[in-house]
Amino acid sequence: MNIQFVKMHTSGNDFVIIDNRSNNYKFKQTQISELSHRNTGIGFDQLIFLEKSKNKDILMKIFNSDGKEAQMCGNAAICVASLLFSSKKTNSVSIETISTDINANLNKDGKISITIKLPSQIFSEVLSNNNVNVNNLDFSKIHTSLNSGILVNMGNPHIVFIVKDLEDVDLPKYGSKIEKNRLFSDGINMEIVEIVNNNKLKVKFWERGSGLTLSCGSGILSAFYACYKNNFCEKEAEMVIPLGKVSTSIKDSKLTMSAKPQVSYIGEFSYE
Repeated sequence: MNIQFVKMHTSGNDFVIIDNRSNNYKFKQTQISELSHRNTGIGFDQLIFLEKSKNKDILMKIFNSDGKEAQMCGNAAICVASLLFSSKKTNSVSIETISTDINANLNKDGKISITIKLPSQIFSEVLSNNNVNVNNLDFSKIHTSLNSGILVNMGNPHIVFIVKDLEDVDLPKYGSKIEKNRLFSDGINMEIVEIVNNNKLKVKFWERGSGLTLSCGSGILSAFYACYKNNFCEKEAEMVIPLGKVSTSIKDSKLTMSAKPQVSYIGEFSYE
């Protein structure tokens, strides 16, 4: 049996998307990991299944490249929304994930905006030790620049570090050490942020279960929110990422980011 898929990306954060609404494809963790390999498989940061939702337009199920299920992915939501917009005469869709509901809107400039309600900033299930300051986590023993980590819940757990220069921190070297640190019960996503000014931030990403990525939607929102709540930026900011720029904003308790997805190609692979 061959399974059809769409390969898409938002700012380099890439996905294989499978419509599972009329099927019941199930993959083992090892199968997903093999498919994600960029030399011997298709290659992707996350595998996305589109499922039926009882209350929203679509249920988006997310699996990292290590085969483990993820809770939320903003860039994938932008890609999924673009597929729905191409098949439905609407400029607004709702997306369900296992942790967060996402509203997506098609803008006149072709970009897609996603909006989520800020999740509760509670970390008892994230931390193995709750006797810590979640706004000032010191990992300077791993790297001197990682001395003031800020925890953020964006439907999935993130730690954000404000650094003087992004190039000071070798993410491929240190990202895994933070992700798998024993303080975190089930690993964590990591962002490093360089503040250019109060309306512009530079960001790099290390994703739990995927490693170094060119972008991460929930990571962009986490980096922005961590800076906003600590008065490092205004309520609107441009996020400079490795392959471009993304706009972010906060209004009341709602966070929004806008970006333009792209289709890489359409294909199929053998499913046994």
